[in-house]
Amino acid sequence: MTSQSRVVLGIALTPVLALAAAAPAAARPTATIAAPAAGTTATAAVETRAPGPWGTRTLHAPSPDPASASGGLNALESAGNGALVSLTGDGLSRSTRIRPAGSTRWLAPQTWPDAGGYNTELVSLGDGSVRLVWRAARADDHNNHWLKVATLAPGATAFSEPEYVAAVPEKGYHHLAAAPDGRLIAVWSVSGVVKAAEKAGPQAAWTAPADLNEQPPSGSRDISAMDLAVARDGTALLVWQWQASKAVVALEKAPGASAWTAVKGFPVPGVDLARPKVFAHPQGGFDVFYDDTAHLMHTRRTAGATQWSTPRSAAGSGSTYGMTAPVHLPNGDLFVAGAPGYSTGPWYAVRSAATGAWQPYTQRFSTHKKVRAVGAAATSGGTVTVTWREGYSGEEYAMAAVFKGGTWSAPRRLSATSARSTGVPRVATDALGRPVVLWDEYKPTATNGIVLGGVHQATTTARTLPKWRDHTDDGTSDLFGRNSTGLRVYAGDATKLSAGQRASSWPTGTLVLPFGDLDGDRCNDVFVRYPKGEARVYPTICGGLPDQQSFHVKVSSDWSGYDAVVSPGDVTGDGRADLLTRSASTGKLYVYASNGAGGFKARSLAGSGFGGYKRLIAAGDLDGDGKNDLLALDASNELWRFRGTGAGTFKPRSLVFKDWGTSYKDVVGGLDLSGDGRADLISLDKNGRAWLNRGDGRGGFAGRSQVGKATNWSGIRIS
Repeated sequence: MTSQSRVVLGIALTPVLALAAAAPAAARPTATIAAPAAGTTATAAVETRAPGPWGTRTLHAPSPDPASASGGLNALESAGNGALVSLTGDGLSRSTRIRPAGSTRWLAPQTWPDAGGYNTELVSLGDGSVRLVWRAARADDHNNHWLKVATLAPGATAFSEPEYVAAVPEKGYHHLAAAPDGRLIAVWSVSGVVKAAEKAGPQAAWTAPADLNEQPPSGSRDISAMDLAVARDGTALLVWQWQASKAVVALEKAPGASAWTAVKGFPVPGVDLARPKVFAHPQGGFDVFYDDTAHLMHTRRTAGATQWSTPRSAAGSGSTYGMTAPVHLPNGDLFVAGAPGYSTGPWYAVRSAATGAWQPYTQRFSTHKKVRAVGAAATSGGTVTVTWREGYSGEEYAMAAVFKGGTWSAPRRLSATSARSTGVPRVATDALGRPVVLWDEYKPTATNGIVLGGVHQATTTARTLPKWRDHTDDGTSDLFGRNSTGLRVYAGDATKLSAGQRASSWPTGTLVLPFGDLDGDRCNDVFVRYPKGEARVYPTICGGLPDQQSFHVKVSSDWSGYDAVVSPGDVTGDGRADLLTRSASTGKLYVYASNGAGGFKARSLAGSGFGGYKRLIAAGDLDGDGKNDLLALDASNELWRFRGTGAGTFKPRSLVFKDWGTSYKDVVGGLDLSGDGRADLISLDKNGRAWLNRGDGRGGFAGRSQVGKATNWSGIRIS
């Protein structure tokens, strides 16, 4: 669970067969607890900007015995205060490591010698704690085990000694959830009878297990799915499905109630593999997901309500199998994602808080068919960071992408090199709201086996001001190109231009321009004018392209009166990106200055007499004076430069080229492809070739050279 969604989600563990028994009076084994490391710092404020570029990968844990491929990463969780906890180990023992809130150092591990068995779990709970839950063999009865819980209390730097909940069989399922006031609830099943125990607070004892049902339906002693959550008001919701009959049972217990009761009107049908999952909503009530005929379905009951919402399809190809826990975004929207279920690729879905509808987004965070083990965490700047394992046997990578407002960043490979096998990438959020990802890497041996190469870590660095026209988040200028397949970003240098894999579709006749940072998240945004004149700016995530459905800011209902719209960067001297427009009727040039709050100020006059130019070109800073300039091509094909004043106006023109541009269908300026810090020109001719004129830093350009030779540009328009 993450720093922005850790409020009241009672995360369920996997279902457990158990026998009710009191905890033994004999001395209990304790974990090996290391002293906290020195040098930790206070918790810092959560970042408001989107996560920055991924930083250096470091080794989180030393490699185990090189003769063994076991002992890798099992889990990663974030506590309520932003501390991180990892779980590593194998079938013999487990170890937990803690990274305190505000620190980048992992403390020495705590060893749990009896926690190496089946179904050991690390879970972050709604009371801000993290719990380690496992079954340990009983010294007096080798056929049964103890269900044990160790607690990392909010702000603590070590887990407590383990508590004994009940005696349980060796195999099965169990669940643990917590109310915001610290009340704990544990559930499990024994031969079709579901049992529950509670703990009222840190100093209280666990109650004796209570049976929640009598005998199961005939032939349905096995439970195929079970889940548990506790809402903000302390109400607990427990759901399970019988394997044979497919019937779904839902029970709830209000705070202070003495017994569990049946949930009225519970809408989950008894279909095959419904696999219901329940989650507490931060604002109260519950969200329930289930599978029905290859659809991921969702229903919700708000706080204080008795009726459930009509189930809606959240994702036509999604499934609760492998689904991430819901991420609740700052605007109230709900995000879920998962690995391929009924489809051939990964999926995600977003529910609008305003309408209650699930958004029909078309972009995917990965197009790779071999995607496994998807994870998600709410991160800084209202974003979601999604991780997954990608690749084929013998060549696998840990991957990540960031989502915001309907826009995905380009996928990033976190692994330095391909590994023979990559473990599940685990993602959590630190106290700053930044994503931290851990993963295993297994390497081949000389005898054609594999060994664990260690548990690796990646996190993001602070985000700096974006470079003008950088839409791939790599620190270099990019080019937009549109054809029949949609809009793509072309990145490269003075010798090549390569199209990115991610594309977005727009109606024919739409103007799509690279734009600067409108909303202050240090990601460059996109300006769009639709064929009928509506003007919008789409604030995107760094490295991402928007779709029509993405979040946007409406600039005007009708800008059809402007026959030129130019995105020149900052021309007013306030450090924020602006827009230039030309009136078709008067030839006057106007500047729309950013207001610093995600929108624009009223227009101001930037100049007159621009109606005679057939093309206006945003040029960038051509002469090195720190002010952005403007280029204009007249009817005689002479190219003119207008030096910017830095106050939203321009100085008188000066000639750049005579008899220029007759063969060009598109010209784009203001981007530095040559890497020398000077603004260049890119032009497309009518024969499908792209040309580069390097800026000379004195207001002019060198002769042209061909660029992007591998691409046929004849069907592409650039901006």
